[in-house]
Amino acid sequence: MKKFQFRLDTLLKFRKMQKEEAQLKFAQAANQLKVEQEHLSKIENNLEQSVNLFRNCQSEVLTVDKLKSFHNYFDKIREDIKIQVDCVNKAELLRVECLKVLESAVKNYEAVGNLRAKRLLQYQAEVLSEEQKILDELGLQNYVRKSR
Repeated sequence: MKKFQFRLDTLLKFRKMQKEEAQLKFAQAANQLKVEQEHLSKIENNLEQSVNLFRNCQSEVLTVDKLKSFHNYFDKIREDIKIQVDCVNKAELLRVECLKVLESAVKNYEAVGNLRAKRLLQYQAEVLSEEQKILDELGLQNYVRKSR
């Protein structure tokens, strides 16, 4: 009997490549989200340190220029935080989108893989049936020879 051949092997390979590409993109998106979150954390820590510095300076006499500088600096940091929060949100949306693409790719790959597994089982059953027919025929021939 012929060797097992799955007609959709090229489709299976293509779906596997799509799955691997989706995994790579998801990993990159997850890494980018982590980077953006770390950057946001650094900016927030910077704000916290600056607020503590300002509180320490309040025990001294502050000039109007120094107060304005602190105020402007705090405004700048808060604006940076808003911008970075937007970046984190965009990175999270991209990660979620990549996750959906990955789930779809895995589902498509598994569908063809399951079809291949089913077809392989059918092929093995056919081979077993053919072998059984041959063995039955040989047994029958052997019986006929001995009975003559």
